[in-house]
Amino acid sequence: MIKRLGALITALWLTSLGAHAGAQEHCGPGDERCIATGTWEVQLAVGAGLRTNPLADSDPIPLVVIPQVSYYGKRFFLDNLDLGYTLVDKPQWMLNALITPGRDGLYFFRDDLGRFVLDGGLNLVGDASNPPTSGGDMDDAPSSPDEGGEGSFDDPSPKPADDPLESPAEQPSSTPPPLRERDLSALAGLEASARLGGWDWQLQALTDVSGAHEGEELRFALSRSTRARDNQFGLALGFSWKSAEVMEYYYGVTEGEASEQRPAYRPGSGASPFVRLSWSRPASESWRWLGSVQYEHLSEAVRSSPLIDQNQVMQIFVGGVYHF
Repeated sequence: MIKRLGALITALWLTSLGAHAGAQEHCGPGDERCIATGTWEVQLAVGAGLRTNPLADSDPIPLVVIPQVSYYGKRFFLDNLDLGYTLVDKPQWMLNALITPGRDGLYFFRDDLGRFVLDGGLNLVGDASNPPTSGGDMDDAPSSPDEGGEGSFDDPSPKPADDPLESPAEQPSSTPPPLRERDLSALAGLEASARLGGWDWQLQALTDVSGAHEGEELRFALSRSTRARDNQFGLALGFSWKSAEVMEYYYGVTEGEASEQRPAYRPGSGASPFVRLSWSRPASESWRWLGSVQYEHLSEAVRSSPLIDQNQVMQIFVGGVYHF
């Protein structure tokens, strides 16, 4: 269940432009992100896309079917899987209390058929197929020599691993110990958003309330859209900063997980910038075309982790969106 939830979180998050949709009184003409106050909006995107996974030896995740559900009341709102309550609502700015999922845990889930029907995500789906971090708890580590198996006391002719007469090719390969579980986290905090000079900006200050890592995150985004006949183009850029506790929980390597191939690693805090371009065009009353491409440059704290073999995360999606 938690794997499917994680994939869904990723899919839904990717469809957003970086700021929550607004209630109708704050909407401009033709603004596709607007929702009439007190109504539900349900959309389903169907298309082709993928998002890369920076974990070593991991495959990209395909993006095929992406649901999006939104509701805005006078104060309470649901925007995909973000839950919030509006504390201050002014014509040009807004302050919300927010509960939202952390995203780093999505990289560490095992492969799941649900991701193909999305249980994956439109925006940044972390593919966990064959990740090096998909192992269980440390209690699942391989047995020691005195627990049976080759080189144990039950072996009638054991060979020491460091036998000088044994050639390197004949020596048994050492298998790194499995990694501990990295769980999803729930974050809570404040979200401020405003419109200045044709740009929408959004700032979230969040802390872990699930007890997964007890760290903090700061997310900032600027977005702008423009129309050219029936086409709407969007640009979003920003960054996410994460404290050392977040980085260590997901990308650190403890002494119990370390090996010759995977050295121990304790990262500090770090910030990852991103830029996203999007395009939308109506196809009928209920359908519209959607295209999105995003580039995220991973922070040095993440890139230096032995668990990571990429410097960036790329996401692309092209398809149609049906409005129910």
